[in-house]
Amino acid sequence: MQTTEFLESNGALDNPEELKNRARRDGYLFFRGLLKEDALLTVRRHILELCQKAGWLEKGSDAMGGRAVPGVAYVEPQPEFMVVYDEVMKLESFHSLAHEPVILDICRKVFSEEVLIHARNIARIIFPQNTEFTTPSHQDYIYIQGTPDTYTAWIPLSDCPKELGGLSVMVGSHRAGIFKVRAALGAGGAGIDTENLPYSWTEGDYRLGDFILFHSMTVHKGLPNLTTSSMRLSVDYRYQGRSQPLVESSMQPHYGKLSWEEIYKGWKSTKFQYFWKDFKLNYVPFDRSPHDKVARERGVSYLEAIERERVAKAGGKMGEEG
Repeated sequence: MQTTEFLESNGALDNPEELKNRARRDGYLFFRGLLKEDALLTVRRHILELCQKAGWLEKGSDAMGGRAVPGVAYVEPQPEFMVVYDEVMKLESFHSLAHEPVILDICRKVFSEEVLIHARNIARIIFPQNTEFTTPSHQDYIYIQGTPDTYTAWIPLSDCPKELGGLSVMVGSHRAGIFKVRAALGAGGAGIDTENLPYSWTEGDYRLGDFILFHSMTVHKGLPNLTTSSMRLSVDYRYQGRSQPLVESSMQPHYGKLSWEEIYKGWKSTKFQYFWKDFKLNYVPFDRSPHDKVARERGVSYLEAIERERVAKAGGKMGEEG
């Protein structure tokens, strides 16, 4: 399948109609160097300090390099991972980054109305050499729902060349509706088959300060972190027009294990706490049928599927070595 380089949209920043046309046509907008490096590195440092405390980083190495201990790798929702992830969810810097004015300005132009930031912010901590859990090809809509015209901002917290495991999107795929899902490993636990889809992948090397906005129905996937020893850190923030429908879980903490009271405890500012409380939001029901289908197909819990994969991988290695 053909792969192309990202189309940069910096030149269209002052042309709202062009931004909207590109978003409608391609299902994504890619921008170079618009985000403040200091803010990104602050979030990176705070997350890696938690990883270091958990013993995930090589002793004696610079934490900001994110060098993982060889052989140590966890994925959501394993208990070992979630202990650290719960602490990430409490980071004021992580949640504040979603409110960056440059992102809101772009979204306001694309939506032609005031922007609603989803409160359910997501951090991605991807261990190296853990390719069986690379995020599979999927669409975000089955997880987000509400309005299809929700856009995700995918932001790497460092330079992210393709070999570190960036994000690839399928150009124009958002116009084809919702594809059938199947059970898969990797973030979300579900994927779609893309071999026969008539679209091309677009991807490239991200630099610190770059980000990509993509439609909730745009097919996308993670790239494998095959050759590095460093974790890939990135964040997902989601945006929609304020008048559009949404589901209640979009305004709840990711995974829902913590309350907002627990998350906000210890924050230095109240500026971004309950920022949506005075909005009149149009909540609609959440459709669980795609997720129920995947659960029936898998036949076991996702945690059990992860453990089976790890046992199979370990057995294969022992066989090779023996």
